[in-house]
Amino acid sequence: MSDQIEIQELKAKYARYADAVFRTSGSVAAATALADLFTNDGTLNLGPFGTYSGRADLLNAFQTILPAGTAWSTHYIVSPIINISGDDTTGDWYYLIQMVPRSPAHAPVVTIYGGYQDRYKKVHGQWKIQESISLFFTPPT
Repeated sequence: MSDQIEIQELKAKYARYADAVFRTSGSVAAATALADLFTNDGTLNLGPFGTYSGRADLLNAFQTILPAGTAWSTHYIVSPIINISGDDTTGDWYYLIQMVPRSPAHAPVVTIYGGYQDRYKKVHGQWKIQESISLFFTPPT
């Protein structure tokens, strides 16, 4: 499989595993599966939702912090631009995220538009996310 396809599958797993974290709030298995997509020193920068660095911080975010504020989500991640450079590479993506906050009760679905700026690193022959930065787009009113 080509590096580009492997990275696209890695990001698709990120989308599915992130949604699983919210569907199974507090699940160690879901949090671990998502954290396993990152390098041990990986960073996830979610802007106003926090920045998490290193395996322990990512696991805590995926199992406890992020599910405390979100009851449900679905991530649509599209339009990759991937630049392969040896065992280190970058990827830019657009996303549309539908989510339901935990509070208030019966909160409506919220739509979030944005993109990811990612850096990837090959670890023992497998691509991992080294850094993912979320950018938020605001549609004109």
